[in-house]
Amino acid sequence: MYEHLEPLKRKLLTLEVEKPPPPWELKTVISVGGLCSVGFDRGTENLLILSHQGRGVVDCFTGKKTARDYEDYYQNKYLEAEGIGCLKGKLINMAGLLGGGLPIITEDDWCLESVTIYFPEEMILLIEPGSDLYGMTCNRPDNLTKIGQQAAIRAYGFSHTGQSLIVATSSDVTIYNRSNY
Repeated sequence: MYEHLEPLKRKLLTLEVEKPPPPWELKTVISVGGLCSVGFDRGTENLLILSHQGRGVVDCFTGKKTARDYEDYYQNKYLEAEGIGCLKGKLINMAGLLGGGLPIITEDDWCLESVTIYFPEEMILLIEPGSDLYGMTCNRPDNLTKIGQQAAIRAYGFSHTGQSLIVATSSDVTIYNRSNY
């Protein structure tokens, strides 16, 4: 029934996790025990992180933590959380354990895809503009890079500006941004 996808499956299984192609660069990996959800502020590179130990804000442009609290806090039923620090007074849309999602495509057509071949392990693929995950099955380009693979991925996506991308697991957040930013 899905024989036409076997070549794609074989290709994905041979890919190793590696750094993304230019213009993307690894900015930092931040350890966060008990990570629950993350969300980007619109128009900035500020990322709100909710964990079982409180809230934090990271500037994804610099990779630096800019705010932290240690109080119990839970996002509301609409998957929103109140910001702290530079995000104080803002409601941030969140993605993580309880659902939600971050943008998975940029204005210039970089794309993120999640593929699960052997549950529960998830692959996060960064797909270049003009390429397609299923490209090899329909004579189209399929330039993609596996940037993450793990069983405990909580969220992945781009900032609303398209200048940063993150992969959040139950224990850390990996942050990439564009080198030309």
